[in-house]
Amino acid sequence: MRLTLPAGAVRTATRLLVAPALSPRLPLRVSRALLDAQGLVCPVPRGTRTTPSSLAGVPSVRVSGPGTPGPHVVLHLHGGGYALGSPRSHRSLGAWLAEAAGAPVELLDYRLAPEHPYPAGLDDAEAAYTALLDAGLSPQRIALTGDSAGAGLAMSLLLRLRGKGTPLPATVGLISPWLDLDLTDPALARNAGRDAMLGPALLEAGKDWYLRGGEATDPLLRPLEADLSGLPPIHVVAGSDEVLVGDADQLAERVRATGGVLTYTRSPGMWHDHVVEAGLLARGHEDLRDLGAALRRDCAARRVRVAVVGAGFGGIGMGAALHRHPDLAGLTDVTVLEKADSPGGVWRDNTYPGAACDVPSDLYSYSFAPGEWSRRFAPQPDILRYLGDVAADHGLTDAIRLGTEVTAATWDDAAATWRIETSGGPLEADVLVPACGQLSRPAVPDLPGIGDFRGPVFHSARWDHAVDLRGKRVAVVGTGASAIQFVPAIADDAEHVTVFQRSAPYLIPKLDGAYTRSRFPLWRKVSRRFWTAFFEFGALGFTAVRPFAASFTVLHHALLRLQVPDAGLRTRLGPDYPVGCKRVLISSDWFRALARPDVDVVTEKIVEVTADGIRTGDGRLHEADAIVFGTGFRSQDYLAPMRVVGRGGRELSEEWRGGARAHLGITVPGFPNLFLLYGPNTNLGSGSIVHMLECQIRYTCEGIRRLAAGTRSLEVSPRAASVYDTEMQSRLTESVWSECTSWYRAPASGQAGPGDGRITNNWPGTMREYRRRTEALDDREYLADRLADRPVDHPSGPTPTRT
Repeated sequence: MRLTLPAGAVRTATRLLVAPALSPRLPLRVSRALLDAQGLVCPVPRGTRTTPSSLAGVPSVRVSGPGTPGPHVVLHLHGGGYALGSPRSHRSLGAWLAEAAGAPVELLDYRLAPEHPYPAGLDDAEAAYTALLDAGLSPQRIALTGDSAGAGLAMSLLLRLRGKGTPLPATVGLISPWLDLDLTDPALARNAGRDAMLGPALLEAGKDWYLRGGEATDPLLRPLEADLSGLPPIHVVAGSDEVLVGDADQLAERVRATGGVLTYTRSPGMWHDHVVEAGLLARGHEDLRDLGAALRRDCAARRVRVAVVGAGFGGIGMGAALHRHPDLAGLTDVTVLEKADSPGGVWRDNTYPGAACDVPSDLYSYSFAPGEWSRRFAPQPDILRYLGDVAADHGLTDAIRLGTEVTAATWDDAAATWRIETSGGPLEADVLVPACGQLSRPAVPDLPGIGDFRGPVFHSARWDHAVDLRGKRVAVVGTGASAIQFVPAIADDAEHVTVFQRSAPYLIPKLDGAYTRSRFPLWRKVSRRFWTAFFEFGALGFTAVRPFAASFTVLHHALLRLQVPDAGLRTRLGPDYPVGCKRVLISSDWFRALARPDVDVVTEKIVEVTADGIRTGDGRLHEADAIVFGTGFRSQDYLAPMRVVGRGGRELSEEWRGGARAHLGITVPGFPNLFLLYGPNTNLGSGSIVHMLECQIRYTCEGIRRLAAGTRSLEVSPRAASVYDTEMQSRLTESVWSECTSWYRAPASGQAGPGDGRITNNWPGTMREYRRRTEALDDREYLADRLADRPVDHPSGPTPTRT
């Protein structure tokens, strides 16, 4: 694991511990032992495995870990002035490089000078590379890397391979390369006092040992003077304060002059081989991560076609993540399919008066895009503008196909492809990401006689702005999260509002307020953390620490008593279920609106709709000129009406009969390369769904990364999915949501409307727990169908060492 230390501390430790070990004044056996010892105590990623191996008789150590599936492999030639270093001294570098490149790293234990001068090390490197080819590994799956003298050895190897007509590796990574054995560059003297690790003395000694006291006359030893055309992409990392930075500068200039592909990271203030300290040094880790991402892209098995369904928070966030992801940039073709004529999801559809978020803006936004907000609880226009800005800022405008409804998606197992039917014609994708959400399809009750009503009828999510409610009698059916916003907003204009309440909601005050543009970034971070803690407190109160929820009950009754003086009305507005069992709503004007003399609250059951209004069970006709449904959404439909067919003709709607389920709410057995956003059991009783979406998006990117690296299809195992689902339902049974009927639950057989069966919507923990559980995709939980071209399998040897 990483132990990030201040750069100054790492510099001092390097100068005091590493640099002395590189002094030519020490006996070589002592220097080698010291470097090996230091390498063995440097941190490595969790789960790192080291396996002794051999490539054409040359000893090697394969370093891998949980996130290094390949199918490419990295052949690394270690540094040490051609006389020092080994797989032991470079174990940490190999482990972090494996993680960054997403592939195992072969640390070659080539022969060292002076016992084995040039060309012994080069011969070993060539033999190892040829062994990878002979084992059936395509050159497109091989990345060649080296640091310091190892980088010079890598360049010599490239020139030798090209001269022999041997296929070249897909990509090359050079860390602080030593390329000028004549030691003529001015940076040697200029940076001698700045470089914390290396001085000219070891370079002079290393040259003498490597060349037996001679000169670098062989063209393979003079890469800066060679023809560098026709080489694979080269990625160079060096520090501005190192003695060999001039070699890196010259190489970059020469390769670019030939029209070759080269990236060059020249890190300010960094010393020689600073990337070797990636487990301790933040800049070293960043530079190695970028190098690994470049190697991964160059070795990629294929570009992955990703089809995202829906352009709301989930779809736009997914597209932005794929464009931003350091390992996937340039490796994915993203298409976002949106059935409407503009993006925005629920925030495009819900334009009713007073529409606003009930989660503070600083938390209801992507972590990578804080946004500019007019209020603490952003109104609908703010959120819609924000989503449009994020899409534009991350290059998604051209990737979104508007007016394109997905009607069906079928998995073709032979081609490992999703065949998608849309209103705009068919298309294919390697990955399908439904981002339809749980709250996209309005739930409209089928009331007897509704067709006979003479006035306008519409749902809040399809607000009819052509209808002028001024001076009209308005019947509002439902008291959910939308109704508590639009009723206060229309009460001033309407002649009379009648609210038909089936179940009274719990309310807590809405601490809203205007924002100014002068808010500091630090304040935004503080605000985000405060509101995260607030909602996490609520989540615990609904699940693991039930007494916490009592505070919401206290707030509800205090607000009710403060704003509703009529005792009879207060009684009707008192919920008859435990707090949190249904969604706790946030408003400071709902109770105030209901207490108005021109607003009535009716709790009698609706029995029919007539031409003139709504009749209730007590026989009373409540006359109305317009009816507005605030009855929520069909939260159990998930992907409907889209038809999704997986492996073997299995239809997802049939698999979910009785209640939807998915591993981590994201993947489903039998449906390869399908990743759901805002899927089953990912809704929150308390918190921000945007946080949950970002967790799911990050997890989905991990799956796509494996596909880009050479996995044909990825499917969660039935066992993993079953174990997870059993845990979820067990925990949900102990939650407050098991104690009443709500939209959080699937309907019992034959039932319509809010259910009392399996709890399919909510997550039974905190946002923090979900983030932890989705931080990494566990390969052990998945069935991966690899591409035929796989990394070389080495002969069986000792049991891998796990660190």
